[in-house]
Amino acid sequence: MKVGIDVRISSHAVIVHPEMMATGNHIAIDPFVIITTALELGNYVHIAPHCSIIGGVQSKLIMGDFSGLAAGCRIVCASDDYKGAGLINPTIPIKYRSVTHSTVIIEKLATLGTNVVVLPGITIGEGAVVGVSSVVTKNLEPWGIYAGVPARRVGMREKNKLLHYAELLMQETEGN
Repeated sequence: MKVGIDVRISSHAVIVHPEMMATGNHIAIDPFVIITTALELGNYVHIAPHCSIIGGVQSKLIMGDFSGLAAGCRIVCASDDYKGAGLINPTIPIKYRSVTHSTVIIEKLATLGTNVVVLPGITIGEGAVVGVSSVVTKNLEPWGIYAGVPARRVGMREKNKLLHYAELLMQETEGN
């Protein structure tokens, strides 16, 4: 496990494979989070209470600088094939299952609202935000505002000010 400075992980969070975790600086992982995948976090990342990041050791979540998950998000990095290519259940030996493992990427300055679900292999583009209870079934373009089931772009974010603030904060903290 590689851990930066100012990393706060609740004693009530469950990280099944901490040896597969790497963090930048200024990280908060709140109570009742469960993580079963490899995890790579940039700087200033927040994972709010009751989030689950699932998929096992062959899957991974990458979160860029200034990204975040609001309460109750579900990041699904692996999934059984529900069309019948194998039995469905993690207690079944793998030779009888058909599982797709993936990496989910949440790029810098992207944020997911409360109870958002992200399916395997998805990339949330830089600066994108996803509204409450949306389901992300395809890659999201940078700086979009997305909502719905499935998530669709409903607007665009102002990126220049956000990038400027992020740059100022990084300069400020690197100077300390």
